[in-house]
Amino acid sequence: MNLRELTTDQQAILAKVESGDFTLDQVSDHLEMLDSERKEKIENYLHVINRLQSEADTIKSEVLRLESISDKKLKALANIKSWLLMSMKDGERHEFDLFKVSRVKGREVASISNSAVVPEEYLTHHEESWTTNKRLILQKLKEGVNIKGAELTTGNPSLRIK
Repeated sequence: MNLRELTTDQQAILAKVESGDFTLDQVSDHLEMLDSERKEKIENYLHVINRLQSEADTIKSEVLRLESISDKKLKALANIKSWLLMSMKDGERHEFDLFKVSRVKGREVASISNSAVVPEEYLTHHEESWTTNKRLILQKLKEGVNIKGAELTTGNPSLRIK
């Protein structure tokens, strides 16, 4: 029997006592037996709750440990890629049995030095604010148009690993 059934049985017995179907001695013996079973069920539930809480805590700590390891690996990865990028020249390529690597020169990008002076024709309205339309600004800068508050710059080089 589960805890709900035991509680329902206790209530049914009490109802029979009130209606006069059981004597007080009969009910007392029966209720003591049910109460013992109920206490045992409650204790079993507490054991399960304790075990589940312990397992959840262990899992949480393991997740934190693995995230820490992952963060260290990602930092090492970034450092190695940075070193490789610095040690290669723009346009340099290497092919190996399993890998290909090349250093790609940075692309031209629109750099906004002062968005307050950028002409309105290069702004885009989003809900309650205005933002600079960098694609349009980049296109116009490549065409040779001079735009206040913006300039054409070269982005950072990158690695391509295949």
